[in-house]
Amino acid sequence: METVHDPNFKQKPIILIKEESKLEIMSNPIYYPILMSLREGPKTVKEIEEDYLIFIEKEAKKQGIKDKKKIKEYVAKKKRSDKSLYRYIQHLIELDFVALYGKRVAMDKPITEKLFARTAKFFFVDSYYDKIVCEEPNCIKSMIELLGLIYDVTTPEEKHLEEFTALLKDSFKKVTKILFKEKPNEFVQKVENLSLKEITDVIQTLSIIELVRNSRKYSKLLASLEKK
Repeated sequence: METVHDPNFKQKPIILIKEESKLEIMSNPIYYPILMSLREGPKTVKEIEEDYLIFIEKEAKKQGIKDKKKIKEYVAKKKRSDKSLYRYIQHLIELDFVALYGKRVAMDKPITEKLFARTAKFFFVDSYYDKIVCEEPNCIKSMIELLGLIYDVTTPEEKHLEEFTALLKDSFKKVTKILFKEKPNEFVQKVENLSLKEITDVIQTLSIIELVRNSRKYSKLLASLEKK
């Protein structure tokens, strides 16, 4: 089989997702296995179908199903036909998650198979920090009360906690701006072997490190957690 690459296809290192509907697609159990399969590179519908079955089997084991017969039944119930998968892929194309990469051509037979690929190596939530840091008044109030409970001190002043959450958000902003926008190619190269969860954990840890570097800016909040 010879692979013919569509010259119009160009994969981006990162695409930042803003729309809530697209965010839901990313975690949808129907579409997620397709996106995970294509993370490895361009594939045909048949190859995606094979990966889909492996993914379902792993999900069954994660749910604690150990009996081989029950795993087989679970896979049979959850699997999708190639026609259904093709329809799902078309939907992902409409949403700009997937694109036609090219085709595989059999030199000795009249067979041509379409190859599909992700439009980006990674998809992340735009304004990632907004999903992590809670700045709502109710959140601030509850956090103040909980800090007092945890450290057994008089509750800290609200303004100190507000300053801290602002710094926390700035730390995430700085880290994600550098990794997602300023150096996306370098970022992707260094994390391409990590799972999405691992990448998320790495980003959160890096943001905490950046926050710690600026600890002098929230010294009043830290002081308020010390027993007098």
